[in-house]
Amino acid sequence: MRLRRLMLTLCVIAVMAALLAPQAFGQATASFAQLNGTILDSSGRTIAGASVTLRDLDTNRTYTASSNAPGFYLVPNLPPGHYELTVQSSGFAKYVQTGIPLTVGQTATIDVTLQVASTVEVVKVTTEAPPVETTRSETSQVIDTVHIDGLPTNGRQFVDFALLTPGVATGRTSIQSTFTETEVTRISFGGMRDLSNAVTVDGADYINLGTGSQRSTPSQEAVSEFRVVNNSFGAEYGRALGGIVNIVTKSGTNDLHGSLYGYLSNKAANARSLLQTSQFDQYRRGQFGGTLGGPLRKDKTFFFMNYDGQRFAQSPTFPATLINNLDTVQAVKAALNLPPEDLSVLNTLDHDNGFVRLDHQINSNNHLSVHYGAFDARNRNVLVGATLDGGGIGAPSSGHDSFIRDQSLVGTLNTLIRPELVNTALVQYARRHNTFPAVTGQPNLDIPNTLLFGHNFGTFDANNESRVQFSDSLAWIKGKHYWRFGGDFNHIWDFVIWPGFTPMRIIFPGFNCMVDFANFVQDNPDAVAPAEGPPCAAFLPPQFGLNGVPIVFWGAPVGTGPIVDGSSPPPVPTTWQNAYVDPQDYFVRINHGYIGGFAQDQWRLTPKLTLNYGLRWDFETGLTQIINHDYRGFQPRIGLAYSPTKHTVIRSGFGIFDDHYNMTFLFVTYPQREVVIPGAPQPWVRKGNETATWALNLLPFQPLVLPPVPQTYPDGSAPPLPAEAAKNLILNGTFPANFSTGPPGTLVTQSGGGIDHNSRIPYSEQASFGIDQELGKGLVLSVGYLFVASHKQVRPENLNVCPPEGLLSDPASGCVPASFVGFPGNKLPDGRDAFSGPKYSNAGLMYYLDNSGVSVYHGGSVSLTGRMKNFNFNANYTFSHTFDDGTFTTFVSTPQDLYDRNAERANSVQDVRHRFIANFVAHGPSKSFLRNFEFSDILNLQSGRPFTIFVGNDINNDTNPVTDRVGLSPRNSYRGDHLYSNDIRLAYQFALKEQKKLQLAVDAFNVFNRPNVDEVTSVYGGGTIDFCGAVPKHYKDAASIAIQQFQVTCDAASNGGAPIPNPLFGTPRTMFNPRQLQFSAKFTF
Repeated sequence: MRLRRLMLTLCVIAVMAALLAPQAFGQATASFAQLNGTILDSSGRTIAGASVTLRDLDTNRTYTASSNAPGFYLVPNLPPGHYELTVQSSGFAKYVQTGIPLTVGQTATIDVTLQVASTVEVVKVTTEAPPVETTRSETSQVIDTVHIDGLPTNGRQFVDFALLTPGVATGRTSIQSTFTETEVTRISFGGMRDLSNAVTVDGADYINLGTGSQRSTPSQEAVSEFRVVNNSFGAEYGRALGGIVNIVTKSGTNDLHGSLYGYLSNKAANARSLLQTSQFDQYRRGQFGGTLGGPLRKDKTFFFMNYDGQRFAQSPTFPATLINNLDTVQAVKAALNLPPEDLSVLNTLDHDNGFVRLDHQINSNNHLSVHYGAFDARNRNVLVGATLDGGGIGAPSSGHDSFIRDQSLVGTLNTLIRPELVNTALVQYARRHNTFPAVTGQPNLDIPNTLLFGHNFGTFDANNESRVQFSDSLAWIKGKHYWRFGGDFNHIWDFVIWPGFTPMRIIFPGFNCMVDFANFVQDNPDAVAPAEGPPCAAFLPPQFGLNGVPIVFWGAPVGTGPIVDGSSPPPVPTTWQNAYVDPQDYFVRINHGYIGGFAQDQWRLTPKLTLNYGLRWDFETGLTQIINHDYRGFQPRIGLAYSPTKHTVIRSGFGIFDDHYNMTFLFVTYPQREVVIPGAPQPWVRKGNETATWALNLLPFQPLVLPPVPQTYPDGSAPPLPAEAAKNLILNGTFPANFSTGPPGTLVTQSGGGIDHNSRIPYSEQASFGIDQELGKGLVLSVGYLFVASHKQVRPENLNVCPPEGLLSDPASGCVPASFVGFPGNKLPDGRDAFSGPKYSNAGLMYYLDNSGVSVYHGGSVSLTGRMKNFNFNANYTFSHTFDDGTFTTFVSTPQDLYDRNAERANSVQDVRHRFIANFVAHGPSKSFLRNFEFSDILNLQSGRPFTIFVGNDINNDTNPVTDRVGLSPRNSYRGDHLYSNDIRLAYQFALKEQKKLQLAVDAFNVFNRPNVDEVTSVYGGGTIDFCGAVPKHYKDAASIAIQQFQVTCDAASNGGAPIPNPLFGTPRTMFNPRQLQFSAKFTF
């Protein structure tokens, strides 16, 4: 905090002088490039007043500047493209350099030496920009048209190419959670959560705040290039503590051009995943479309348009527990009067994506660009928790359909006020509607971290968002300073339907506990034969009223009146099929906004030394019903670029980077009723709550004792069982009568959720250091180090747990002293805390979000980049370590021990120790028989990702069965499989008449068909308190294989009577694609 204040003070002092200059508000310059340099004579002296003209070779648009007293010139706000540079000064020969490529966000430096007038005009032709950017202090990399068009990409998700840069990996924020966004690449920058990035298209914000993921972007054919900004970015960027993906779309030129294309992949040419059965292995993908661009009025008005369509269907892969026990599952479903599971369903992802862009040169000083994009998707049988979402536990009945319409209209006006003063204004209106209804709506039957049936309690049924964005920025060149001032304003309308636990969620500690429950419903212990594996009794000591069902949740709307202590839930309508009521009873509507402002200076202290410093302030409005305003969004940033020679650049930077509130957290807690208990502290303040979650006989409500003591009413009668409550809900939609008449706290409890009303906006501190060295023409070696520490991350906890100090829950006063039988000192045999149940027995789960989470990343990287005539390549290696004390806000992320949060500090799910990425695009020499061939390759080598070893049951008696770890193992102590993947592409181009070309290509993904495991089953199982024998460390180690081969037996006395651990432990749960071939044809003119 002291460092932040010091940085803030220094930047405020430095920026104050600039505030006297003309100001604007907004940020819209991120999608442009700039060109700067120094004008010298042949003796090395600077030349003032030289005329500098830059001409866009595609549109003939010109930009002018002049060198100042130190000979320095700068041309800002240049659209990416190829340019011609002309420099003239009295008494000197004219200098012309043509073919200069400028990329998105680039700061290019070209120093010019003018010869005396007696010499001939100097004309220089180039096809490459300077290999090193001598004034840039950020760490970033451009993915240009050569790579977008030439590299193999499965599904043509061009943002996947961001994963080719150092310090970047596939994000796993929602691992084992239930929030999903189809057809979206999740990217983690510097080990941070993949919901904390920024994505812009032509300068407009393209983040869906409802999920934190990117919105639907234009297709690959409509994208010119994009820049991946990894860290230490300037103050013009905001609301991202991770990284930036800055996308620029294609525009028309003075030449009419277009294309028609088609891509096809089918199971006939593909290998089959190890998790797919021969009966269910369908796969087909077709993508097609076209582009057209050119002039409406030469040198004045241009257009570009694109249509891209996809028709895709595949057989999902299902958990091995489901496949191996399918007959038993179908028998259980029949016993519960539920439809059977249909493994023949197809997951379909169909979309239509349209894009139109117009560019108009109003006059010599004003340029207008407008684009409109529309994306329509129809996705069916999306399994929440599938590979895309890092899960792989969903049965077909847990599927959802997704219908998306995403539209965006963006306009940008670039105005040259004076040669040294340029303004850029941007406006956006965007609407995204995403309905995500459940396929079946059946009750949620849940075996934690193993298998999931029915309506998933964590998913949104709808997520709609509208946005209005206004942005403006002013670029001012003054002496050796390049100032940028700006700000932006966003107003967001969010609408979410989250039914939560409607109609119900039943949690089983093991597979055979679900079998026992089905037999209980049928009043026949032999109705369904148990599956192979531990019996239900092995998962928990037999407790009165358990019957394999530790907890039943039912979510129901309760109106707007206050909830009083001991109130009863409303009656359930008829059967569970009708338990869904009007969605308006559990919708969330939030109108909120973002305001941001910045000042940034690029100060050329000397031709070799550049200082980049700035200050940003962000503020969120409209959330006071949930969170108090946070006015502390000041973010100082500073960077240094030193170039001792024109071939070497040393960069360093430090800054504070604020995130935004992730609306997912708010949407889940906002509609829930807070638990009202007289005398109990309420850490949250809530308004407008409309639903409550009722926990049916949440067990245990007694001290944890061995053997267990049956619960009874004061009159000696036995209370109804939670299994009986679930039975009645499933069969006829009613509670047992005394569930609504018995004493509060022993029968039905109300659960609720909330968020800390004083939550801060999460932020990160980033520090970087790097060296770029040009080794030869077009060959650059880069070495860098990055440190990222994020603070105030949101993480969950259950507040309704008695401290582990021999306390017993008491309805009136909370926890009171008590003694334990069986666990002396309130400890499990391995020393962990054991709990006596809920703190307040007349309340259930008190789900609370605070923002005390911390994540730290250390990473070093080495990159080698080459840009040559017929060969472009990049290879980089990253060694890093990420650790944190919490991952996300779902139940699986709550701490194992509320009173020992330090025990949660461990490897992060984002941790990737070793990652090597290499890619190249090669063209045959123009005078050889290979001249029409193109060959490209992507090689990905990555170490295993971490997993937490779960028991799969509530062994510490804190009423949460999904977080308990085996023994004293920390979070994420088990490593998954290494990833080795190689994708190649071979293309041949036929030259037709009049610049018409036909390209035929074949892409091979995972060409060597290595079985790359994505997620593994990490439930140790069996109700084990500690490990049985050797502790498994990584995928396919001896301990894991012994468990899978039934060679490990637990000690019944110390491990709850479990004969064996889960034989599926350490086996693949989801896998990356096997070898797949893609054939394509593309006609261009």
